[in-house]
Amino acid sequence: MPDYKTHDPKGWCGNPSRGAALGRPTVKGDSQYEGRLSLRRVYLSGGYDSNGTYFGDGEPLYWYASEDTTIDGMLRAITRRKARAQVLELYPNAKVRR
Repeated sequence: MPDYKTHDPKGWCGNPSRGAALGRPTVKGDSQYEGRLSLRRVYLSGGYDSNGTYFGDGEPLYWYASEDTTIDGMLRAITRRKARAQVLELYPNAKVRR
């Protein structure tokens, strides 16, 4: 199972002394990926995730990633079902799991 902390940005522009990072980098990988992708909701407190990265408020935040984290991204969707549909638009050959 992929680890959410793998591509954690570690502070503003990679420097934790400058404050919280704003979002995370996206690792797109191969759009024809045929493996499994994990999809998990990321709970926020005051707009921050558990790693201290700032995402702001809005629709629920979801994280998706491949086992080897060659695919790693975030998206917003009202429901998990809609988040899954967004992931499958990007990676139509993948299988999405929790």
